[in-house]
Amino acid sequence: MAPRQPLVIRGGHLIDPSQKLDRIGDLMIEDGKISAIDPPAGQLPLGEPTVLDASGLVVTPGFVDIHAHLRVPGFEYKETLASGTRAAAAGGFTTVCAMPNTNPVIDSRSVLEAVLEQATEQAVVNVYVHGAISIGQEGVQLAELGDLSDAGAIGFTDDGIPLANSKLMRHALEYATQLGRPVSNHAEDPALIAGAAMHEGIISSRLGLPAAPRQAEEIMLS
Repeated sequence: MAPRQPLVIRGGHLIDPSQKLDRIGDLMIEDGKISAIDPPAGQLPLGEPTVLDASGLVVTPGFVDIHAHLRVPGFEYKETLASGTRAAAAGGFTTVCAMPNTNPVIDSRSVLEAVLEQATEQAVVNVYVHGAISIGQEGVQLAELGDLSDAGAIGFTDDGIPLANSKLMRHALEYATQLGRPVSNHAEDPALIAGAAMHEGIISSRLGLPAAPRQAEEIMLS
């Protein structure tokens, strides 16, 4: 494969917390990798590099979206891996982590592997996938977390459906700890938020509206 044409990004606001970088400067990119920051004139590659004027723009490492809805499989009329990752790239995101609230739910090795295979073919950014905690996101039976992990799941979640079954959550946390994978839960007690129109407080009392107390979140986190 022929090397990519060198690129110089000039005059942008460079931000990279890992390098304690926060200033105006230039970047030189060769063969797809940053080769120099503020390269001297003598270090510029031979030939005519592409020069991008980034004056007034911010230049950062690619962002990571840990909670993305790529809608595959089952809801491709809303989004596809191709359209979703193109939108991510346009917004500066180079990695997205997809939620499992699809149809079928990403609660098995076969579904997860199918999504990752499609991502290899269609995605223009890095795609990682969360597996569901429970089968069908129903909060009744634990999914095969080991199989999901082996297939490439980066973590486990039932996404926007609160897992209120404490016993099931405990088992999920135990298995996930052994697998070295994080678990995330939608922190709202379903019984306490049912019918709520807003947060509980002075305004909800004044308006007479059903409201969700803060304990709805605290209970799920305790």
